Amino acid sequence: MNAPALLLYGLAFLPGIASAAHAVSEQRAWTDTYAVSAAVPRLEVSNIRGSVRVRAGRPGRITVAVTERRSAPDRARFERSLATLTLAVDADASGVSLHVGNRAARGQRSNDCRGCRVDYQFDIEVPPQAELDVGTVLDGKVDIEGVAGSISASNVNGPINLDGVGDCAAINSVNGAISMAFRRPPQQGCRIETINGDIALGVPAGTALDIALDLFNGAVSSEFAVAPFELPATIETIAGDGGTRYRIQQLAGLRIGAGGPLYSITSLNGNLSVRKRQ
Repeated sequence: MNAPALLLYGLAFLPGIASAAHAVSEQRAWTDTYAVSAAVPRLEVSNIRGSVRVRAGRPGRITVAVTERRSAPDRARFERSLATLTLAVDADASGVSLHVGNRAARGQRSNDCRGCRVDYQFDIEVPPQAELDVGTVLDGKVDIEGVAGSISASNVNGPINLDGVGDCAAINSVNGAISMAFRRPPQQGCRIETINGDIALGVPAGTALDIALDLFNGAVSSEFAVAPFELPATIETIAGDGGTRYRIQQLAGLRIGAGGPLYSITSLNGNLSVRKRQ
């Protein structure tokens, strides 16, 4: 990773029973810019705790602003977290990959940093045509605006918001709403899945789209006229000690306009709304 262009450093000690057990926290921030020359550069972000915000920027470069907040119950575990809870950056002409991980997750000392916490807040600018595969897990949201390339996004315990985008490939959320607004009619199919969260889909007038819908404990509302169409049943084979069993699933087909790319939408405990984007 390049040398930090900006470094904000703060250290705080919190009261404890004894000085050796005082909690320790640190915050630092930096910004790096990476040159990319691929026709469709790629950004990958795998975060554990914190938000991921992506905006369309200038061609030929990806700019990453990071705020890292790190804390531990005591100095020893704080130092240990520096070696185990880390951000790995890989960058070349094709794009940038940011991965937050625990180096000790499979080791014998993986529990030695219990009580440690690291939050990463990412604020990223990409070329407008970039493809994205980004996600976070805890205490954050995924917020993407103005990117024309294909987008994959995921979140657990938080929302996903896409605004003024071109296409999606896969969107997955658990315990969080999904809001998607497209700058033009979608050109490719997309898989959208959520548990305990509504899905709001905004597309321009004149959009032609097919939807394969699996909605449980939810309702559908649409500002477009929709027509049903038949989808083939899917058959899943399940082998077990008691013999082979088959599970048959029949999805509902909804067609907007003349039909087009297939959106596979699955929701458990959530509504689907389709709105006209002005």
